[in-house]
Amino acid sequence: MKVNKAMLVGGAVLALTLSACGGGSGGDGGSSGGTVTVAVAGPMTGDNGIYGNDQLSGVKFAADELNKSGGIPSGPLKGKKIKVVKFDDVADPNQGASVAQKICDDTKILAVFGHSNSSVTLAAEPIYERCNVPLYVSYSSNPEITAKLHKNLFRTLVADDKMGSEMASYAHGELGFKKVGALASDDDYGDGLKVNFNKTAKELGLNVVKTVTTSAKQKDFTPQLTELRNAGADSIVLLNTYTDAALQIKQARAMGFDVPIFVTAGSNSPELIKIAGADAAEGTIIDGVFDGNSTEPGPAKFVKDFTAANGKAPGESAALSYDSFFVFLAALEAGADDRKSVIEKTDSIDSFDLPIGGAFSFNDTHEPKIEAGKTSTVLLQVKDGVIGSYTK
Repeated sequence: MKVNKAMLVGGAVLALTLSACGGGSGGDGGSSGGTVTVAVAGPMTGDNGIYGNDQLSGVKFAADELNKSGGIPSGPLKGKKIKVVKFDDVADPNQGASVAQKICDDTKILAVFGHSNSSVTLAAEPIYERCNVPLYVSYSSNPEITAKLHKNLFRTLVADDKMGSEMASYAHGELGFKKVGALASDDDYGDGLKVNFNKTAKELGLNVVKTVTTSAKQKDFTPQLTELRNAGADSIVLLNTYTDAALQIKQARAMGFDVPIFVTAGSNSPELIKIAGADAAEGTIIDGVFDGNSTEPGPAKFVKDFTAANGKAPGESAALSYDSFFVFLAALEAGADDRKSVIEKTDSIDSFDLPIGGAFSFNDTHEPKIEAGKTSTVLLQVKDGVIGSYTK
């Protein structure tokens, strides 16, 4: 039977007077002394480094808040502090698999938050599963990751089938695109978005005049952009991460291809503007899963507190990993004290009250339950050199 721990999680960071000493049986991947160790695995260097570092900052911020309030509020590990360690997978599946094995072998690590790139998560997950390591995924969105149940994996981000479909709906409805040119990266992220964007576009009657793909490490995208322009595209949808999207935006504007550009949640980062240039990026529309401009209490408080502590506003993946931390914390408060019990307790919790996202629950394959007719993404736009809310 599942239990509702929503109130317990929602009040975790408010427990300011907890004892600094606590018990816990530890076990495989349990606690050591006065600390509980968790890992953040993702690209910490290279072109995708912003994703891993953002996730790291989100988990570390949550851990710091918790530690300052007295440690884990309840459960067998009550009073213990959280130690966060990082692993760099450089956005490479082979390196991701190596990182996963290192984490498996380090029995002090209780759980892992990661990875950022879908291809890396798909390579690493079988290793974590064999080792019974709890894996909290907050920024890998390929549908294949949760196509079947992996008992140890819990994804708090909606999959590309949902995001790709919503992008097509936005393009057809709110954005009013008529003749779309789609450009997708040739990887698990781009493919998942492309398939579902085109599928929904066809259902809606949105004309996708041409879809082209790009190769890994490509830097000159003018051939593909020329194909889209020659096909008569009056708008462009870029189904890739910010590193590629920024160069594509810059090159499109340089060649005079001045049409509306719509990018994915993977480009919801100030780095998009920095790389593309403020003039080229101006007006770019973003399909985001986190709105840093929201006036809702949860997101607004997070942005305010994170910015005060870090000297800069949080990235999208920082917000998502912050919420994921509270899914893990709920398992500890529910009685978990080793890897196996963290998996069991996370699975047993019926619903969570996350600091940013609010009410949240997993479906049968451990991805977010989505209410029928409810969107999971929000339209944003680059205005005056910063990412703000979208307005027509």
